[in-house]
Amino acid sequence: MGPSGGGAVAPPSEVRRIASEAEASELAHRLLMPGRRWPVVVLTIAGEHDEPFGDPDEVKQAVGDLAEVVLMPTDDTSWAFSRVMPAMTQVYGGAGRVYPVDHAWVSDPGRSRLRFAYSPHDRKRITDQLISDALQAAMAAGLVEPRTRPGTQQRSGRVQGIIGSRALVMFDDMSVATVWEELTLPGVALDQVLVRGQPVSGRYDPDSRRLDLRAALRFVDAASAKGGVQGAYQAGDVVLAEVAAVAEEAVTVRLLPGLLVEIGREAVTSNQKDTLVGLFSVGEVVTCRLIAAEPLRLRLDDVDDEEVPKPAPSLLPGGPPWLRLPEPDPQPQAVAPPPLPASIPPKIAPPLPDAPSVMPRQPSPFDLAQRLSPSQPTVMARRADALPAAQQAQVLQLSNELAAERATRKALASELAGLRARAAELEAELVQATRTIEQLQTRYRGADLARQRLGKQLRSAQGRDDQATGVQGPLFLDPEEQFRYEVTCEWAQRIPAAEKADKPLARYTLATGFLDSVEQLEGINRAKIVAVVVEVLTGQAQHLPGRDAHPLRTGDAGSPYVRRSDGAICWRVALQRESAAARRLHYWRTQDGYEFSRVALHDDYRP
Repeated sequence: MGPSGGGAVAPPSEVRRIASEAEASELAHRLLMPGRRWPVVVLTIAGEHDEPFGDPDEVKQAVGDLAEVVLMPTDDTSWAFSRVMPAMTQVYGGAGRVYPVDHAWVSDPGRSRLRFAYSPHDRKRITDQLISDALQAAMAAGLVEPRTRPGTQQRSGRVQGIIGSRALVMFDDMSVATVWEELTLPGVALDQVLVRGQPVSGRYDPDSRRLDLRAALRFVDAASAKGGVQGAYQAGDVVLAEVAAVAEEAVTVRLLPGLLVEIGREAVTSNQKDTLVGLFSVGEVVTCRLIAAEPLRLRLDDVDDEEVPKPAPSLLPGGPPWLRLPEPDPQPQAVAPPPLPASIPPKIAPPLPDAPSVMPRQPSPFDLAQRLSPSQPTVMARRADALPAAQQAQVLQLSNELAAERATRKALASELAGLRARAAELEAELVQATRTIEQLQTRYRGADLARQRLGKQLRSAQGRDDQATGVQGPLFLDPEEQFRYEVTCEWAQRIPAAEKADKPLARYTLATGFLDSVEQLEGINRAKIVAVVVEVLTGQAQHLPGRDAHPLRTGDAGSPYVRRSDGAICWRVALQRESAAARRLHYWRTQDGYEFSRVALHDDYRP
């Protein structure tokens, strides 16, 4: 039996080979058992091969005591492993997978990425992928804390270049070390931290030749990141941020690693038809305006195209800004699929491990026969001459079946080569489509901001015209006429011309005391009340999650709705959210239309 991981203090120092169904089953149970202390890398050997396409020894040398490395063949052994593992989490057929300590991958297999390999030519790619996945899993598990270990040295040098997820650093004595992206900042690319020619200093491990720079990082938690924001920016600045999450009512951005700021819908767009998920992509760099530093408040709807954002802080002394706007790509070029090298025979792709009910394919007699030389059927035919007639017929039938099997495999290999080429084309098209979507999102947001600016300028110009003509205050002496005028203007400006016929203003009345409550209730802008009234009258409020439209009850949940003698039911919608003092609008839904009753605080349930 292999190590349990429960009592051992470190993973095995060598690559472990699974040799039996019992060992494979035990491995699966151990992966699913809570309390595992380190990530486990499982690399499989494809059917009909003796060695894996990836390099397990190189993976083990790279991860050291941060992860366990296991090698498993694709046969009854891998099938025993698959029977225990949840759907979509198995691995076989030459592929590899890293199982993190956190068990979130059990319900979300995407957290344990499946890495495919089809031939020895994929050796470097799958090996590098598994190393990267294992180190990231070790970081997430807290196994790679910055600490002084025996044998490490404090060294200084200069960055010579960055290649993918590795940076090359040369010391004064001309010796060389590497910086690994996975061991720097989770979720931050290495070129966001380092730049060629940058001086760096950190702990050097002679065994792995890695240079650990984390002790020099300027921002390691939310507190230091807040200090960085306050030191780099001031209120009113246009700054860069990275989109971390998008929901229906808010966009969450990162100003610095570890510092998330949520921006509500009202600070993103005024167009109720916009879907935030359609406007932003996770990982996208956007410009926003810093409204306040304490507490942190940002807006995305208040940035002009001409405004240049402040440079983002660097994460290491002398490093590059950690965020930069992407370079424009006005004429993107399609990426041609890589041609299949003529020297590489097509391989049958391993079955995807999302169908645990399908057993790994067992070698057939024809597979075994294929390992013989091409002249073997001829030799068999010659030897068959000396056999009885019945056996000669069996040999001839076997030879014919073998030839048919070879022809079928050749046709399948040719078809697979075509499918791989098509997959490469689709992948290139997906990359281009994603880039186009991001560009269109950016253009749309720019157009929407321009529309909002023009609206502000128009309202400002109207105000100046009013002052020039001597018009002051309300346009009507009757408060109700003034309110109805404001509602009509809001409807006219808000509803596009093509939609006005479908969204007319419903009939409505104002209850006695409604306008008094509008004037007396503090903490809410009159224009906001007018806007929500228009949403109610056009039927939009019922479909906007932020309005939370619902009938008013007489008491706790389950109690009857507030109903008048004429059958009208009282409704309430949110004018504000997220506080006990948030304002609400109360109105009656009558047979003839609407009757607006009053505006009140959240905890005031009087109709």
